Amino acid sequence: MVKTYKVDLDYEAALFDPNYKEDSPSSQKVIREFEYIFFLIEKEPSILKNIKGYDPIYLEDLKHLGFAIPELNPKATEYEFWWGHHHDPEIEKNLNSKLTSAQIALENNWGFSEGAIIENLSDLRAHLEKFPLREKWIIKRPHSFSGIGHVQFKRSDLHAETLEKILTEKVLLEPVFDRIFDIGTTFEISNGNIQRQFMVENFNTSVGGFRGGAGSSNVDKFKKYIYEKFTYSLNGLEKITSEIAQKYLEMGATSNIQIDSFVYEDHGELKIYPLVEVNYRKTMGLVIQAIADKFSEADYIEWRVETLKSLKESPIDENWIQLSPEGNHFRSYFSKSSKKNAESSARPERLDF
Repeated sequence: MVKTYKVDLDYEAALFDPNYKEDSPSSQKVIREFEYIFFLIEKEPSILKNIKGYDPIYLEDLKHLGFAIPELNPKATEYEFWWGHHHDPEIEKNLNSKLTSAQIALENNWGFSEGAIIENLSDLRAHLEKFPLREKWIIKRPHSFSGIGHVQFKRSDLHAETLEKILTEKVLLEPVFDRIFDIGTTFEISNGNIQRQFMVENFNTSVGGFRGGAGSSNVDKFKKYIYEKFTYSLNGLEKITSEIAQKYLEMGATSNIQIDSFVYEDHGELKIYPLVEVNYRKTMGLVIQAIADKFSEADYIEWRVETLKSLKESPIDENWIQLSPEGNHFRSYFSKSSKKNAESSARPERLDF
């Protein structure tokens, strides 16, 4: 039987916000911008309860690229949510919380070694005193996504009144590292069993805002791409993320998880921070991987997300193919690269917007 889905990109709000309303203007705004990623990820015949209208020419263009276009039924009354795996609210909250991932990272030496979970300004000051040589710090809200609500500050320029407004709940505090690149490792899980593992490079802003990424059709090809680009082997991270995934399975995960990691520079040496956070839901990494799978002959593909303003200031190369519909504030494009054209398809600059 063909399933009907609704794209619930407001999943975290539904999970953690006690005042959440499914059809609120804020939820509708996010979904209207990125609902189209359903077309890029979903492979099986399906029906979409869409909240945005789509030009038939746009849908035909996606078909020609090999993407599956669902039947559109905006008036559907019975549907399943698609982005988040809704099965047990308490398990979902626990597995999606940064408090959980920080504790697991600390216990297993996978990160957060200089971090702390704090609740007030006194906690913050006490922790800063433990690391007098660390100047730059970041506060992360435990239930946010894509860097929303994260705040960076300098210990030498600490604005107590501003920070007190943020410290209204338990938050994560840790130093800002000299990040070189970010990796998202996804485990596709069905009925509690891992079906596939893949890795993508995420193009993020300094506070974690997503701006696109790069991927390859298989892990070995992707690891080669990273090694050639950064002279860094991901073999160790591949093993560690498998161990992390197993812990999340033991805690009740029954569907996809993505583990966020990064490589940073410390006194001229590249080091790995294996466990930044875990997303127990679909992620934009699935878009990157879906494109890479479609063009498996490429050494790697890149998917780039830009605002209209940034595109006016710096127009995109004509070789990039648009995947987002017209009328969106955020536009997305992809390109595929191989050794023979890698130099002409360099990774776009990361932009803050």
